[in-house]
Amino acid sequence: MRLKVTLQCDPNTVLPYNYNHHLYKAITRSVHSPNSVGHKRGLGLFTFSQLYFEQYSISPNGICNLGNSVQWYISSIKGYFLEAVLKGFTDAGAISLGMINMPVTSVEVLATPEISDAMEFSCMSPITVSCNPEATQGHMRYGRIEDHDFTEKLRQDLINKHYRVYDSLPTNDNLTFEFNEHYMSNKRRVTRLISFNGIKILGYMVPFKVSGNPELIRIGYHIGFGNRNNCGFGMVKVWYPPSTHEAVEDEVV
Repeated sequence: MRLKVTLQCDPNTVLPYNYNHHLYKAITRSVHSPNSVGHKRGLGLFTFSQLYFEQYSISPNGICNLGNSVQWYISSIKGYFLEAVLKGFTDAGAISLGMINMPVTSVEVLATPEISDAMEFSCMSPITVSCNPEATQGHMRYGRIEDHDFTEKLRQDLINKHYRVYDSLPTNDNLTFEFNEHYMSNKRRVTRLISFNGIKILGYMVPFKVSGNPELIRIGYHIGFGNRNNCGFGMVKVWYPPSTHEAVEDEVV
């Protein structure tokens, strides 16, 4: 289940580049509102997208909005959690990115696509994989997409999420990932380095194919692939390559 949130944003408003922690705070505040008591237990089982702009330009101080609204998507495997978010946003009427206040003009519940044993996704927020601090002498390091174990860490993470959601291991833990090499070779940059409240996090925005247990794929679709999902990482949508579909992939900052 996921929500599409439309926010009013006046033209020429400059939004900060690193806004993830503001969006995280907006979600956590919404589930702590008086009408949402009892729904905080879903806080670790959600993810959210980057912001989608109608038009924008890049400035030294941030992202300059050139349209009238901004879209934002939130996803969770727990329906009650998103219901609490919706109620919280309705009560608040707006969300804040630092000093910038953006009224919530609408919240739409989106249908879940059919998830099969072979899917192709594009990223709505970067996929990041955390490395074991013990293996990096205590220094935080994030996996590189060329690492031999990058996709295995994605697979293991989904198995762990299955256990958190269902309190059991999947009967079938088969999963294979294939990142789109053609896309990467034709893009100037596929990495994103995001500062989450001062913490630098490296992630990737690359379409990929995943095959295997649809139950695990479904978990990834709902609560994100990789790590730090509730900080705004790992959200995906079904991808239709431009060569086989009329729609062009939405640009996201």
